[in-house]
Amino acid sequence: MTLDGIRFPPPAGGDETFWRLLAASVGDPTIEKMAQVRATYQNEPGRGLVEATVGGVQVAAAGFRQDHEGVEITHIAVAPERRNSGYGRALIEAISRAYPGLPIHAETHSGATGFYLKLGFAVEALPPKAGWAPRFRCLRIADI
Repeated sequence: MTLDGIRFPPPAGGDETFWRLLAASVGDPTIEKMAQVRATYQNEPGRGLVEATVGGVQVAAAGFRQDHEGVEITHIAVAPERRNSGYGRALIEAISRAYPGLPIHAETHSGATGFYLKLGFAVEALPPKAGWAPRFRCLRIADI
């Protein structure tokens, strides 16, 4: 089915389906941790949310924040049965269009680096952190 909508709900918005979907991008998404994530989007300036729908059903969700480097993708998730269909790409492109001229960046794990590489991001390993799995910085310079 074809993507029928990209929407930027207000940071206080996002229904329970949105937050359940976004939880897939949160390490150890306990009820308490998800409450903290939700509060961050509701209370911190510069935070935003975006969702993709197909047939009126949410299939992908992302959270982001504008910072001193551009726009950081802080969370992104696509429903498992909808992966590799372009919905994650659609969210990144929507954010890019909403913040023209700004670089887009993310920090992620090794399993997601291929996604960012396909979208034209440069990927570099970050210095190791004790107790953490390897992390990577992904950066896409804005089109000029």
